[in-house]
Amino acid sequence: MAHLEMKVPSPGESISEVEIAAWLVADGDYVEKDQAVAEVDSDKATLELPAEESGIITLKAAEGDVVKQKKSPKNCLS
Repeated sequence: MAHLEMKVPSPGESISEVEIAAWLVADGDYVEKDQAVAEVDSDKATLELPAEESGIITLKAAEGDVVKQKKSPKNCLS
């Protein structure tokens, strides 16, 4: 199965990182495309992070972890 990167929706141009507020799924769960898998917080907004494809999810960050957006055209997290 291919490794997919989750894209963090941009809460604003000046936001470069978000905190994983809550995982809505467990590690190893099967998720459907567009299913909400996490809630992320920035200093401006709380957003739901949807699965971009169906498949088995592997969590790479814990609740409370701060993750930075990559400075790329896709604004992806790894």
